Amino acid sequence: MYFVIILGPAGSGKSYLTKALSDWMKDHGMDVAVLNLDPAAEWLPYTPDVDVRNYITSSEVMRKFNLGPNGALIASVDLIINYVDDIRGEIESTSPNYVVVDTPGQMEIFAFRASGKLIVDRLTKGYRRVSVFLVDSYLATRASALLSMLFLSLSSSLYLQIPQLTILSKADVLSEKDLERIKEWIENPSAFAYEVSKELRGFMGAIDYVSLIEGLLAPISSELLPVSSVSEIGIDSLYAAIQRILAGGEDFLTEEPSEVL
Repeated sequence: MYFVIILGPAGSGKSYLTKALSDWMKDHGMDVAVLNLDPAAEWLPYTPDVDVRNYITSSEVMRKFNLGPNGALIASVDLIINYVDDIRGEIESTSPNYVVVDTPGQMEIFAFRASGKLIVDRLTKGYRRVSVFLVDSYLATRASALLSMLFLSLSSSLYLQIPQLTILSKADVLSEKDLERIKEWIENPSAFAYEVSKELRGFMGAIDYVSLIEGLLAPISSELLPVSSVSEIGIDSLYAAIQRILAGGEDFLTEEPSEVL
């Protein structure tokens, strides 16, 4: 069984990518279960096979503990750990080859609190797993904003300590010119550094942006894969990248039945 964990800031398109990727995989004959791990979700573009809201919701936590929305979400994510074994049991009972996991909208709460890593580790223990971090295309058109998102991607990868792909979500809203400019920034740290320094206008002092960006990009990816959940641009390429990590490039048709490693 393979776990694909979808990460990214609020509004980056995690739920829609969860639907697009799982639908694409099902259309290509794969056995997929979708897990919603967002206890605050009021609506989802897909029907989850396993849903954390059957165990805990932020609205219930808000009423029970007299908390505001943000406090309730933090408490809810912390409390999920009490139900991880039940959630894992639900997944294992259906024995899918793939589990696509949609994470809470406020990614920072999930990815940078001790409970987030504990949930991921207990949920996926014994199975291969990969995370997919979404960079919103709207933010990626500004070099300094893209740099910030890449720092966030690297931070989540280091914290969760699992293999991670970084992709450009909502790529259908970008022009070819925008896509080419972003591609150049990723492939050419000097050009990226020039744009960042021009936008910040010395705000960060005498920093060697080229070395900074080269070091940042090295563990992330040699490319920022453009993906659209609406037009399905790049979904097949995303699947191929996921397979390179999970199965060494082997296609789903060669997989063995799901089992704990």
